Amino acid sequence: MKRTISALTVATGLFGAMLTGAGPASADTPAVDCSTGGYTRVLESYIPTNFQRGAVDGRIYNITGPATTYEVCLDIPDTETFTIEVRIRASDGSTSVFTDDRPGDKVFRFTPGAMTFWQVYGTMTGPGSTYIYYTWYEKQIPA
Repeated sequence: MKRTISALTVATGLFGAMLTGAGPASADTPAVDCSTGGYTRVLESYIPTNFQRGAVDGRIYNITGPATTYEVCLDIPDTETFTIEVRIRASDGSTSVFTDDRPGDKVFRFTPGAMTFWQVYGTMTGPGSTYIYYTWYEKQIPA
């Protein structure tokens, strides 16, 4: 369940190689490996396909004090897409949404801000009427 780096990263690397006059070192790109990121929380779970479900991070709701950045590494089957949507409500009543819908394994960060409430929703695309397993790796990075 590894995912290669995005086409944008490859294009940036090729452009950088063009600027320095060197060719790309390898056609292979590194895969996402969640086991090496120093994640302090790991959740193994499953989700029905093609159906949005809340609490895919293992929590029904989240409340934060000081501003903290959350880094998540998501390990899913290579052929699937797990769309993550973080709905954030701040203490001043404003709302914001963070969405990541890249296919395959991925690493993403979001910062809810100080004194906020948020929920994490997810939708796994795949064959109908099935359940697909995923592993959610998470760590907090103080702001």
